Amino acid sequence: MKFWNYLLLLVSVLLLAGSLKALLDYWQYDEVAADVAQMMLHQVSDEDVRQQVRDAIAHDNPADARMYLHLAGTFGYAVDPAEFEADIKRLESPLNTARRSVNDFASGFMQGEAESGAGVAGALTSDFTVVGDARDLWEQYQLHARGEPVNELIVTLSGIGLGLTAATIASAGASTPAKGGVSTAKLAARTGRLTPKFQKFLLKQGNDVFDYKAFLLAARAERNLDGVSKAAIRSYNPQAVQAIKQTAGRINNIRKASSTADVVHLLKYVDNGDDLVRLEKLGLKYGAETKGIMKLLGKGAIGSVRVLRKTAELFISLIAMVASFLSTLVTLGNFVRSSAS
Repeated sequence: MKFWNYLLLLVSVLLLAGSLKALLDYWQYDEVAADVAQMMLHQVSDEDVRQQVRDAIAHDNPADARMYLHLAGTFGYAVDPAEFEADIKRLESPLNTARRSVNDFASGFMQGEAESGAGVAGALTSDFTVVGDARDLWEQYQLHARGEPVNELIVTLSGIGLGLTAATIASAGASTPAKGGVSTAKLAARTGRLTPKFQKFLLKQGNDVFDYKAFLLAARAERNLDGVSKAAIRSYNPQAVQAIKQTAGRINNIRKASSTADVVHLLKYVDNGDDLVRLEKLGLKYGAETKGIMKLLGKGAIGSVRVLRKTAELFISLIAMVASFLSTLVTLGNFVRSSAS
């Protein structure tokens, strides 16, 4: 009789161990995006938003001032637009608007650096006409020729940009989103807005597409900007472009959802591909207000929380574990009583 009691207890314990393992196997979590609306409610005050409007006006940026006022309406902050209307209208006068647009576009087109929408538009326009990418490659090659440090990311993105420009022409515009994203990333890199981690991420993807070292070697034989551009095209591998095109497409989606100028600022919150995906989702939801949300909340706005995945398998394994535990307790009680007698 004791043999059967031992055997029954052993089976019960094994069943309990098996059900516990099954439960742990199904103990899985989902990453859920942060609740931005709740964060804005609890972490940002009326005065925080009001101060951002004041700062935008002080920096001659009426577009940002109106964006923050619109954001105040979206989230219910007690900020009266009439308080700032006179100052904003002054900045939006035809003369001031023309001055900003002309100067910023020219600076962006010629130098590839920009703060405003017009400046970013100028920088991207120069890239789409090949001028910007060729200019950046020539500048970086000149640094290399003088033995000075070269920005590998700028060279890589410029080389990829030239290749995508050719592909855009050949495909009647099919590569335009990727080209726009690469040029935007390069502009953010030029203006120091990419985190070191995201720079490494882009370089890892870019190195498969553009052979940086081969370009520098080939460029030695060239003596002009056109020759350097041709050396870049020879170092470009269109067969490996898929990963960087996906990343660039997400950047371009953020640009379209928010604004051409805002995306350059937004990329400073990105460290990796997951951050970029979450920023893209935030941008698609909040559009032009995304920049304001990120500035007020910081990177927490594209953070995530772990939530237990409630699946049928989880509940079945939980029930099985409870049943096995109760069965083991009953068997153990019987075993103890049997041994005592």
